[in-house]
Amino acid sequence: MDHLLDKDLELKDIKEVNGKKFFISTIKMEIRHSWINQHKNVYVYETMVFDEKDDKVQYESSVYDKRYTTYDKAVKGHQYAINNIEDIVKMSKRYKTED
Repeated sequence: MDHLLDKDLELKDIKEVNGKKFFISTIKMEIRHSWINQHKNVYVYETMVFDEKDDKVQYESSVYDKRYTTYDKAVKGHQYAINNIEDIVKMSKRYKTED
């Protein structure tokens, strides 16, 4: 499979759970920490959910992340995160102790 031919993707949504904002992002990204020369130009799609603190998105620690090998799976995965954001937050290790 020639990953360079995969469709680009950048989906962004903001959802609220209990008055707190969560940022849902799905992108196409290159895997640059490959170990073998055959892994040059390898791309995956990734959905991540970030929260906000002091009016800043907390990019360094995600609430949720999931990778996909195809564009279609990534679009479905992004929609899953939107539709299930309350459960994602509830199941997140970071928020389990804040209840």
